[in-house]
Amino acid sequence: MDVDFPHVLIVLLVLGALALWIGAFVSIGASKVRGGEKAIWVLVVLLFPFVGSIAWLLIGRRTDGGADVPRL
Repeated sequence: MDVDFPHVLIVLLVLGALALWIGAFVSIGASKVRGGEKAIWVLVVLLFPFVGSIAWLLIGRRTDGGADVPRL
């Protein structure tokens, strides 16, 4: 079986984006953000998976009620 580098790179990028998307949902679920705002974030991440996930991780978690959230 012959595997090309571009195919491996595409698979890794897709898996990374999927992990980011799932991580955003887990983070939203575990956050202390109130119900209505949480629902809006879930919709944003559903409608715009890549951009919505990054927006949540950069902006949304900051509105987490002041909880100490480790940042990378």
